[in-house]
Amino acid sequence: MEGGPPKEDGEGSELSPEARAQRAAAPYLDAVWPVVGGVLLGGAAGWFLDGKLHSSPWGLILGLLIGLAVGFYAMYRALTRMGKR
Repeated sequence: MEGGPPKEDGEGSELSPEARAQRAAAPYLDAVWPVVGGVLLGGAAGWFLDGKLHSSPWGLILGLLIGLAVGFYAMYRALTRMGKR
């Protein structure tokens, strides 16, 4: 392994460099999930409304755009909270 022996984290267990990198990236990966969820839920809601209102594809497009906006807003809030720590 490069960089010598694994360093210990705050709890006394040894972590490899890869594990430390994954642990450091975890908050950023968690911040991305609201975007994915927003797009999926918005798309599903738009698709459902298209079926009920026979307005295809406008409900889907509007749902995807609203879901994307809500997801990006949630991601922005999560990242700004991380920056305050």
